[in-house]
Amino acid sequence: MHEETNRQWPVEGPFLREQLSRLPGTEKSTGIDKRLAQRPVWLDNEGLRGDRVADRRFHGGPDRSLCHYPAEHYRHWRSLYPHLQIGPGAFGENLSTEGLREHQVCIGDRFRWGEALIEVSQPRSPCINLDRRHDARGLARQLARSGRTGWLYRTLEPGVVAIGAPLCLVDRPHPSVSVAHVWRSFIDETTADSGLAQLVGLEPLALEYRKRFRQRLDSRRRQQDQQSLF
Repeated sequence: MHEETNRQWPVEGPFLREQLSRLPGTEKSTGIDKRLAQRPVWLDNEGLRGDRVADRRFHGGPDRSLCHYPAEHYRHWRSLYPHLQIGPGAFGENLSTEGLREHQVCIGDRFRWGEALIEVSQPRSPCINLDRRHDARGLARQLARSGRTGWLYRTLEPGVVAIGAPLCLVDRPHPSVSVAHVWRSFIDETTADSGLAQLVGLEPLALEYRKRFRQRLDSRRRQQDQQSLF
C-alpha cells in the first residue's frame, strides 16, 4: 500500500561525518559512521555540506546525495546482533524515519525536506564496509538478502535542512515501482525481460542501475540470437 502525497514523517537527522576515520582492521578511510548535526546544514547536489565521503566511486554524487534508512530495521539488526550499538547514523545514513520502508517508497518519489526538494533514485547497495565497521561478519550480505537496504536520493532543489525537519511527500509519478521491487529485480537473475525493459526506461532510476539492467537484457538477447542460429 502506497502513501498519499502531502503526508509528513518525523525525521531523525540530518546525520553527517565531518572527519574521516579508519575502518577497523584496515588502512582504509571511511565516513560511514555518521553523527547528528549540531546546526542546520546546507544540502545540494553533492550531499550535506561538510559530510565527508571516502570513496566517490561508490558513495556520494548527484544520484547519491543522501542515504535514508528505516528506523524499524534497527530493531531487527539489534535482535540478530545484540552486542552492537545500532541506531540512526550507524549504517552511513543521513536520515531515518518510522513508517517508511522499501515497499512503501517508490523510485521518483519527491519529498520536501526542509528547504530542499529530493527525489528517490535507487536502493542502497550494502557494502562490505558495514561488516568491518560493526565487526559483524555477513551483515552486508544479510541486508542485501533481506531487502532491508534503505534507499538513496538525488537533490533537485538545494536548501537548508534544519535538525528534525520533517519529510513531506509531494509527488509520486511511479507508484508501481517501489524500492523493494527494484532491489528484487536487481538480485533476481530470473526477472522477466519485460520487467528489465521497464526499469531500463525508468528515467528517475539512477543511471548505474539502468545500465546494469540494460546489460542483463542485452546479454539475454545475444544468447537468444546465438541459439537461434543452431
